[in-house]
Amino acid sequence: MLKAWVFLLLAIFSEVFGVSIVNYSQEDNKAFVLSILFISIAIAYYCMSLSLKKINVGVAYAIWEIVGLSLITIIAIFIFGAELKIQEYIGLALAIVGIVLVNLGENRSDV
Repeated sequence: MLKAWVFLLLAIFSEVFGVSIVNYSQEDNKAFVLSILFISIAIAYYCMSLSLKKINVGVAYAIWEIVGLSLITIIAIFIFGAELKIQEYIGLALAIVGIVLVNLGENRSDV
């Protein structure tokens, strides 16, 4: 089961890397940046498919989305200087609480 969670984390980090690098596609190296994006997304989906052998698809996808969104938001704030409104912070917090509740409700009979 631990291996599945490692693959899920690899999927998340690969997607976050690929999406974050898109900010650099405005420069002259657009083809290179986009190729890194496509490779990162392919790795993310491959790792996600491996994680789904042990993790429920709904739980895995929900965790992938909220952790990925949170990491991308943190990168946008601290690296690219984005500013969020209070309702955006509240929305992120509610999404995180929701994912925690979904994860707590997962059937853990195979552990």
